[in-house]
Amino acid sequence: MNTCPVVFLHGWSCAANHFDCQVAAFSHQRSAVSLPWQSDLADHDAPVDLTVAVDFIESACLAEKFERPPILVGHSMGGMLAAMIAHRGIMPISAIVVIDATWPFDAASSDFFNSFIPELEKDFSEAIRRFFTERLFSPFDDPSINASIVEQVVQTDPEIAMMVFHDLQTPNRLPSAGDIHVPIMGISSSLQFLDRDQLVLESPHAWYGQIPGAGHFLMQQATHQLNAMLDRFFVHIDSTGIFK
Repeated sequence: MNTCPVVFLHGWSCAANHFDCQVAAFSHQRSAVSLPWQSDLADHDAPVDLTVAVDFIESACLAEKFERPPILVGHSMGGMLAAMIAHRGIMPISAIVVIDATWPFDAASSDFFNSFIPELEKDFSEAIRRFFTERLFSPFDDPSINASIVEQVVQTDPEIAMMVFHDLQTPNRLPSAGDIHVPIMGISSSLQFLDRDQLVLESPHAWYGQIPGAGHFLMQQATHQLNAMLDRFFVHIDSTGIFK
């Protein structure tokens, strides 16, 4: 079967290796790559924002010369970027998967993220440690995995991280689910950042699943469950172009 390629997009201040388990699992069946979109923004000569990140992702996908339009799988901010790419329609894609992103992005979400900016500007590393520990982890997570994630995240470039984080406040930066006309699979952790009701209300192309007991980093903390959900979605998109 001519399978759809898959492009994985990590979350804010995270890294491409957060999807290592998924790339390993799916590369036997299809082209599978994970793009280091945020670290590569450091090579940009001008100020960066989410649109610059989208430009980079689209260019990287075109360089892969995929035989079919890819499925974009984004975690957290990576899911927001997948939605932006699907909405602007410059690069053909087959579907998107949004993993535990705060999306659809409403006024309350914007207000919360905006309130977090002063803490990040005061002490980036300390704010990250506190935010991740208090809001992104589940009591059922493997604490060693979470500790490793935090230590990796605090090493990110604060200037780049803050520029893309600030850009979330740009009016209408993120599309609604109803503005996207390819299949959407939303997958939530136990923390439910992804708004199921709004997602399925806005889009007739949207589906939703939740992995109970797992924190925000489903790729590492609930690898088998997540991979099973992705596999089912990928197979349907391969054969029909829609998820039934």
